[in-house]
Amino acid sequence: MYEENQRPLPPGDSVAVFAHALAEIERVSSSAPRPSSICGPVVQEPNVAAQPLFAAICRRLLLPESTLVGFDNLAALVDLAKNGAACLLCMNHRSTLDVPTLYALIEDQADLAVFHRILWISGRKLDEDSGATPVLARCFRRIVVTPKTELLAIQSESERGERARKNMRAYRAMHGLRHQGWVLAVFPAGTRLRPADERTGQAIREIDSYLRRTDYLVLGHIAGCTLPVSRDRDLSHETPRLDRMVYTFGPVVEARRWREQAALRYPELSQRDASRRAIMEDIAALSSVTTAARLSINA
Repeated sequence: MYEENQRPLPPGDSVAVFAHALAEIERVSSSAPRPSSICGPVVQEPNVAAQPLFAAICRRLLLPESTLVGFDNLAALVDLAKNGAACLLCMNHRSTLDVPTLYALIEDQADLAVFHRILWISGRKLDEDSGATPVLARCFRRIVVTPKTELLAIQSESERGERARKNMRAYRAMHGLRHQGWVLAVFPAGTRLRPADERTGQAIREIDSYLRRTDYLVLGHIAGCTLPVSRDRDLSHETPRLDRMVYTFGPVVEARRWREQAALRYPELSQRDASRRAIMEDIAALSSVTTAARLSINA
């Protein structure tokens, strides 16, 4: 699968390489009625008509052996959510294409109904970026929050207060939706990985709060990157590349038990800091599962 993608990409950034597709997404988005929210403006319903168009962009970047490993674990998490359990998916964050690439892989290889039960926790940065980024972000169901570090950096007291109130509405929405058949999904680092900045590979302090309010947890590891981080704004002008993308999903675990084990692993740390350290280590450990899967494919 994806052998046809081995031909080189045209030169240029995403806007240049995928100009026609982005124009079509803009057209579909502008002609479609603005989607209603399932729980106020902090929760954005997806632009479903644009999803396959965005997925087609991501699919062009997939090299052979791009695949899903442990998808049954993700499907089992969705089943638990449908039965009323509070469920959380946590993955490492490589690029702004992480979510639509997952959509493309599931559409090609698995069951899109599973994807459509995921509610992504997302930073406001995507909505406020220039260019095509906000339109692309609205292709998927999201709860929009302002990370605490960004909140504290806002100089205007009135703007900071308004952001904090929106965050409270977002957290109330999460609380209300977590037992209504949705899997909440979060990138624990809160930002895309920048290899030159080790802080971008560390979980945010708030991650333990998400875990504490969760019944069941699945960790996911993304290997590969088709849109390496090169900008802090106007993200649609980053330069795409071909890569082998493998999404690995670990087993379903009880979140309470996982937190207890994290505390035992790091008795010198608070529960919050133990969870922060353990979750990124456990996600990274899934890379060995990814490697084993690749070896079996090539055997």
